[in-house]
Amino acid sequence: MTTMVVNNHLEREKMVSSIAMVMTLVSFSMLFATLMLGYVAYRFTAEVWPPLGMQRASLGLPTISTVIILMSSFSYFLSENSFLQGKLKAFRAYYFFTLMLGLAFMVSQLFLWKNLKLIGIYVDSTVFGSIIYAFTWIHAAHVVGGILALLFLIPSIRGTRDGGKSQIWLQNVGQFWHFLGIIWVIIYFGIFVF
Repeated sequence: MTTMVVNNHLEREKMVSSIAMVMTLVSFSMLFATLMLGYVAYRFTAEVWPPLGMQRASLGLPTISTVIILMSSFSYFLSENSFLQGKLKAFRAYYFFTLMLGLAFMVSQLFLWKNLKLIGIYVDSTVFGSIIYAFTWIHAAHVVGGILALLFLIPSIRGTRDGGKSQIWLQNVGQFWHFLGIIWVIIYFGIFVF
């Protein structure tokens, strides 16, 4: 009887948590969709691209950032699978690799912003500059939130959190982390490639 009550409670908590994560991701999607709509309107009404006097940013750093964030998403996927299979040593290794890749992504963003300044693209220079910084800063703020969420999983790694709750947290953080990867790929192609 007690096991049934605990299972029902965990299922209810999983459902509520899942709904909350979906609502969070929908609201963040709306934020990025609004930014992208403004960018598309500006981009396709401009006579030349990039705007006169502006230099297109090199693809080097954005490409490195893309590879890093995709690797971190895959690493998180492996950590989650390892946890579900009870392979705690592999789970910990993939988890820490994901965390290090998240930090490496932030370092790559710092280099990207420094490079943008070197080629004369400042946040307050033109609409073009404002758009690039808006996308990358807002995304970086969300990545910092994702890194904090990863840090929140440390009790799961230490084994001090209930296994059922660990699975719920792991799943929700994973959805958010993969979402950040998808958004960055959209930014990469939308802002830097095309």
